Amino acid sequence: MSLTAWARRARTPEPAPVAREIAYLEPADLFDSDIKDDPEASPVLCCTGDPAGAAAFNASWLKRIASTGRYAGAVSVRGQGGTPAAEGGLDARAHDVVQAAVTVPRQAVLIGHREGAAWAALAAGRYPAAGLVLVSPRQFPKQPPKPVGGPPVLLVVSESESQSKEVQSVTAAYGVAPLTFAGGPDDVFKGAAADGLLDAILSWLAPKN
Repeated sequence: MSLTAWARRARTPEPAPVAREIAYLEPADLFDSDIKDDPEASPVLCCTGDPAGAAAFNASWLKRIASTGRYAGAVSVRGQGGTPAAEGGLDARAHDVVQAAVTVPRQAVLIGHREGAAWAALAAGRYPAAGLVLVSPRQFPKQPPKPVGGPPVLLVVSESESQSKEVQSVTAAYGVAPLTFAGGPDDVFKGAAADGLLDAILSWLAPKN
């Protein structure tokens, strides 16, 4: 780290602390005797720009992730869901993601949706994530930090946004080609495209994490 970067980090005050809402589901919580915790599978922590925060993942995402033998979690950053509002912008929300990630058993895969993709990307610059999944990124930093430890990165976008300048910028930053799904960028939690999108992410995770 350069002296300039260190000085900038040293002068940045710690974000105001908040009591973060974290929703989680473990394989044992599913009451299905055929589903066992896989100690080799990385846990998953999700975040989204949706104001609902962690609750947005409750309908199907956490259950589907846990059914693969993984710990499944989602965090509401400051001002979302049940997490109280507090001062701080992009960096403070990335801080919330990091603080949630360190409570997860084992190194977690970070999944960020919309603005949450930006928070996850910044968090991965501070936390050694097992993997980084960026879904329909929005308000993404022009020069995202290099992920600690060089985890695999998956970029998933809707067909309608696949040629946008923002997606092209993220593609160039990480050197990955986007995986596209049918529908729009808000069809992540509901609709016909939602199940296929999550299946694609889980398939990508299976051999790598």
